[in-house]
Amino acid sequence: MQDAASLRAMVDCWTTGHWVGGEGYLVPKHFQDPLYGKCHSDDRLHYRWQTEGCTAIMETVHPGRWCTALNGRHVLLVGDLVQYQLHDVLLDAIRDGPTVCFGELNCKDHTLCTQPEARMRYLRNDVLSTTRRIDKAGGHPSVDVVQWPFTTTTMLKAYSVLILNRAPVFEDDETFTQELVKTMRTIRQAAPDMVIIYRSSSIGHPHCNDATGPLSSPLTDEQLTKLPYGWSELRRRNAMAREIVEAAGGIFVDLAALTDVRPDGHVGGQDCLRYCIPGPLDTWAQILYNVLLLASSSSSSWNHQPSS
Repeated sequence: MQDAASLRAMVDCWTTGHWVGGEGYLVPKHFQDPLYGKCHSDDRLHYRWQTEGCTAIMETVHPGRWCTALNGRHVLLVGDLVQYQLHDVLLDAIRDGPTVCFGELNCKDHTLCTQPEARMRYLRNDVLSTTRRIDKAGGHPSVDVVQWPFTTTTMLKAYSVLILNRAPVFEDDETFTQELVKTMRTIRQAAPDMVIIYRSSSIGHPHCNDATGPLSSPLTDEQLTKLPYGWSELRRRNAMAREIVEAAGGIFVDLAALTDVRPDGHVGGQDCLRYCIPGPLDTWAQILYNVLLLASSSSSSWNHQPSS
């Protein structure tokens, strides 16, 4: 059995590469939220992710094998609005039709597999807080930073695979670190054997409507400092999150490396954060599928109690 360092190196390799354009790319179908499917016929979608130097070949998503890997374990996705899009592409990859979901604030369990049954649910908690009660604020709760409770013992015991993401918010590094450490500790205390997968947070591209293709290289530090909405902090925060997540036995997956160089794939108009589906996020589903296969066969190499 491979050790955790080797497994993490393999995951890192899957997110190291570049986008390649050309004919012959099969654009997947999109069955879920129609908002993200409005650029289905756009030529900008015809790019595939090419890894660099991987010893293992990434498999195309196979729903049957995905269900075998889950083996009856339920999946909980927690994070921001882009994490809701991940919920969509995972449903597209595994199911052959649409599901009913009343927006990101009222999304219930979806059946992924029937034999054995495996379900998936999305909850919006932008900062992954450990709050166990919703602040209704007299019927007028804030929607700037949504914190739907997800760390209750009942919730964590109901799901065996947790896919997390933390949205960019304006706060200092100490607060970011302390809160994420607290969250990971809370999860491990309630569910020591939980498979935790943390995806890095992607930047937005303020001038996405003018983009005609992928960037040739990631933005420089100087270019990042000019980004709004806290996006300029994400590269450093992702590095900090990796240390915290891996110390808790989790799997850090740098999916931002794929989309940070895709200003052309956004929904566009006034939305230069979320992406068209189908589009670059379909490769997120492919990579996470391979991560899950790796985690299911090597779970004892990942999980251990976090250090205090």
